[in-house]
Amino acid sequence: MTGPNGFRFAFALVLATAPTFAVAQKSPGKIKLTAQSKDGVVLIRVPVQPFDYALQFSKNGSSGFMSRVYIMKIGSGPARSYRYIARTLAPGRYRLDSMWQQGLWSVCLEQGTFEFDVTAGRIAFLGTLQAEQSLASLQGQASSAGETTQTVGGYFQSHDSTPPPVVQGRTAGDLDAARQFAQASMSGSGALVDLAEVQQAVFSTSGLGKAIKVCG
Repeated sequence: MTGPNGFRFAFALVLATAPTFAVAQKSPGKIKLTAQSKDGVVLIRVPVQPFDYALQFSKNGSSGFMSRVYIMKIGSGPARSYRYIARTLAPGRYRLDSMWQQGLWSVCLEQGTFEFDVTAGRIAFLGTLQAEQSLASLQGQASSAGETTQTVGGYFQSHDSTPPPVVQGRTAGDLDAARQFAQASMSGSGALVDLAEVQQAVFSTSGLGKAIKVCG
């Protein structure tokens, strides 16, 4: 398999010890939220790249062996731009643990990341995720390490060598634009959009009782 940057990849197998991936994945246009809904929604404005990448979240600090993983995928585009992504989530606190580029390179964000809360019947707008520097650094590290081609079941992982993504675009104008998007594209739910409280966080990738690292 050849990626858009000319690198060859092999398909990865899901290991028996890998975290359990949540199957619920919704595009903004399919989300129908009301104030009475038992779930909430996270809404993020993200940069579109000429390759696929994904955000991996954990809930309430539960991560590692047999824990549930929440994935938000960002598809590639012909030119760099921005788009809104969203998905329904059960109420709770969520943390961005890692990012995946083209499925086989990952960066573990234990040195610096962010957390936010999801509330039932509300849409938590985080702002604009500035991830370009993180993704470029990750690609450069994989290339320098000679690991642009992965064998079956393998992947390249970076830890403290990659700058963390930053959440910006949280002004009143940004919130208004997000509400207009939700009103037009998310079943008229603009009134349910709140500016999420985003807090900085760090975490440990191993600990007593954990069979594998948080990030894989």
